Amino acid sequence: MDNNKPEPTFADGFIFKRPNEGAPDFVKGALSIKVDEAIAFLQKHNSGGWVNLDLKNSQGGKLYLQLNDWKPKPKDNEQPPVAAPAPAGGTFTPAPVAQQVPAGEQPLAPEDAPF
Repeated sequence: MDNNKPEPTFADGFIFKRPNEGAPDFVKGALSIKVDEAIAFLQKHNSGGWVNLDLKNSQGGKLYLQLNDWKPKPKDNEQPPVAAPAPAGGTFTPAPVAQQVPAGEQPLAPEDAPF
């Protein structure tokens, strides 16, 4: 392995499987989570409330999840970003996200979603 690259960190407790034969096209795979291992992994690698995982394909063709620990390097005279504190006592309401629809297609209504 390249000496400049750190060893990959595999996501303990997470298994991604390809869809079963005959599954509908909108099914892209299945994620199995072993709760105790996943919680320990997430707590260990928590960064400001987030853990980023990359879905990768091994040389043998097996899918796996790997920790993405990339962080931008601060520029000179710039402090690294600090995670925003959680709201005190209130509930978090996410901002609405605009649905991106390719040109010539109609937006998908929630009642038409296949799940």
